[in-house]
Amino acid sequence: MPPTLKDRFHYAFDSLMARGAWVLLGWHLIAAIAAVLAVSAVIVLLGVLGVPLAEDSGAANFGELVWLVLMHAIDPGTVTGDEGGRLWRSIMLFATVLGILLVGSLVAVLVASVSQRFDALRRGRSRVLEQDHTLILGWSRQIFTIVAELSVAREGAGHCVVVCSEHDKVWMEEELRDKIGRPKGLRLVVRSGDVTDPDMLTRVAVEQARSVIVLSPEGSSNDTHVIRTLLAIGRTPAEPGRVQHVVTELSEPSNLSVAKLTTERRIEALVVGDLIAKITVQTCLQSGLSVVYEELLGFAGSEMYFIANEQLVGRSFAEAMHHYENASVLGIRHADGRIVLKPEPDTKLGAGDRLVSIAADTKPTSSGWAGKFDEALIAERKRTERVPERTLILGWNARVPAIVTGIDAYVVPGSEICVVSADRAAKLALGELGDSLGNTTLSHRFGDIADRRLLDSLNPMGWNHVMVLPPDRIEVATEADAQVLIALLHLRDLAEISKRPFSVVSEMRDVRSRDLAEVARADDFIISDRFLGLLLAQVSENPDLAVVFDEIFDPAGSEIYLRPATDYVLADREVDMHTLIEAGLRHGEVVIGYRLARESQNPKASFGVVVNPPKSQTVKLGGQDRVIVLAEE
Repeated sequence: MPPTLKDRFHYAFDSLMARGAWVLLGWHLIAAIAAVLAVSAVIVLLGVLGVPLAEDSGAANFGELVWLVLMHAIDPGTVTGDEGGRLWRSIMLFATVLGILLVGSLVAVLVASVSQRFDALRRGRSRVLEQDHTLILGWSRQIFTIVAELSVAREGAGHCVVVCSEHDKVWMEEELRDKIGRPKGLRLVVRSGDVTDPDMLTRVAVEQARSVIVLSPEGSSNDTHVIRTLLAIGRTPAEPGRVQHVVTELSEPSNLSVAKLTTERRIEALVVGDLIAKITVQTCLQSGLSVVYEELLGFAGSEMYFIANEQLVGRSFAEAMHHYENASVLGIRHADGRIVLKPEPDTKLGAGDRLVSIAADTKPTSSGWAGKFDEALIAERKRTERVPERTLILGWNARVPAIVTGIDAYVVPGSEICVVSADRAAKLALGELGDSLGNTTLSHRFGDIADRRLLDSLNPMGWNHVMVLPPDRIEVATEADAQVLIALLHLRDLAEISKRPFSVVSEMRDVRSRDLAEVARADDFIISDRFLGLLLAQVSENPDLAVVFDEIFDPAGSEIYLRPATDYVLADREVDMHTLIEAGLRHGEVVIGYRLARESQNPKASFGVVVNPPKSQTVKLGGQDRVIVLAEE
C-alpha cells in the first residue's frame, strides 16, 4: 500500500523532531517570519483592492505593516488598542493568536533544549579536562575502599579522581556519597559511558592520567571485560613524556601474559582468587595477621615507601634497620630496579639504592642510635618440633581449592583438612584435588554451616584452626555474610559453653559486616573486597610495590609471621625496639612490630597490633604476646 499524504507528513514531522532542538528552533523562526510577512502581504493586497481596513492602513508602507503585525504577534496586549473596521481587527486578532502559538511553541523548544542539555550533563558524557589524575574504569565494591584510601593518600594535595563506568552518573555519585561521604582534599569527577570504547576513554582524559585502575564488573566470571578495557586503553596512548601505569584485577592467572600485551603502558595485574586465597591461608594459620596487612596496606598512619638516604651509602643493611626512629626497614631496592626483601644483614648499600620501609612519611627522622642494645634481655629461641594440624573449613567458594593447596604447603605431614558445605560441586572439586596433596588428608561433609546441630557434631574445639567462608552461590554480599555471622555466633556459643576457646578466622565480602562480626569475637576477619581495594590503591600510587606484595604473599618468599615474643626477649621485661631488632637479626628475621594479647579484642587499639613503633619506645612483652617479623619458614 503506497503511503498517503498524511503518512508522508507524519514521517517528515518525525524526521524534523529527531534532528534536535536547534533545527526546531530554526524552523520556528522561519515559520514566524513567514507568518508575519504573509499577514502583512494580505493587508497590502486588501489595500490595493480597495477593501476598507483602518483609517491609516492605506498610508502605511510595507515595512511599517510588518512591524505592526510583529508587535501584535509577540505582544498579545497590543490588540486591545486597535481601531478600525471588523476586518482589520480580525486580521490583527489572527496575527496575535498566531503569535501566541508560535512564541509558545518556541519557548517550549527552548525549554526542551535546556532540559536536554541538563540531561546530557546528568548522564555524565561531557569531556574531562584534568591532568595527573587517577582514572578508575569500571565499577565494583572495591571502588569505595579505593576512593577512600586515595583521599587519605592525597589529602591536601588537591588531587582528582575520575570514575567512569556504564552505570548512571547520578546513581554512582549517590552510592559514593552514601558509602564514603565527601572525600576530604579530593576532587571526585564521575562520568558514565562504555569503558571499552577508546573515544569514551579520550573523553575522560586517559592520555593525561597519572595512573589507571581497571575494575572487573560485579558478577563477572572471566576476564573478557577487563581485557577489552585494556585493549581500549592501548588504542589511546599516553601523551608524550608521561610515564603512566595501569593496575587491574584478573580472575585467571593464565590471562596475565595476555593482559601485558594489550598496551605499551606498564601493567600491574592482581590475580584476585589466588591473592585472597593466600591471605586467607596465612591469616588462618596466624591469628591477627589480617590486621597487620591492613596496617601495611592502608594509607592512614604508616605505609610502604622507598626511602633514599645518601648518608647510608656504604653502611650495612643491619645498620640501616636501626637508623630511623619512625621507620621500619624491610629490604633494598637496588639502583638497577631489583627489590630484595630481608637481605643478608651485612649487605652494603650502594649509590642509588633505596630502602623498602614502613614509615609515616618519606622523610623519617634519625634515631641517633649509638649501636647499643640490651644483650641481657635477648632470649635463646627454643626449637620445637612442628606437629600435624587440623583445619576445619566451613563454607564453599571458588577459592577453597587454592586455600586447601595453600594450607597443604604450610603444614607438616599427617595434617587434616575437613571442608563443610551445602554445595554439591564441592565434593567433586575436592575429590579431584585430594590426590595432589602431600601433607594433608582431605575430607568433605555435606551440610549447612549455619546448622547448630551440624556444628555440634563437628566438635570445633578439637580443631587447631576453624575458617568460615561466605558462599559464592549467594550473589548479594550482605546475605552471604549473614550466613557467616550466624555460624560465628554458634561457634562463639560453643566456645563459651565448653570453656575451651579455639581459633576462628572468617572471610567476609562487605566491609560493613566487620562491625557486626566483632560481636561474635572471631580471632580474625578477612574482608576480601577491602583487601583488594587497598592493594589496588597502593599499587596505583606506587607500582613498584607490586613486587613487594608479591613476595610477602608468596609462600616461597619472605612472609610476615607473628611469633611468640619469648622466642626473642625475656618475658615481662621492658625492652626497646633496638633490642627486638637485634634479636630478630640473630634469627635472620626483620622485626617490624608486635601484638599485645591483652588488646586482641579491642578494635580501638587495632586488636593489639602495633606496626612500626618508635625505636626508642619500650614495651613489656609477655608469654602470650607476639613479635611481628618478616621471615622465611
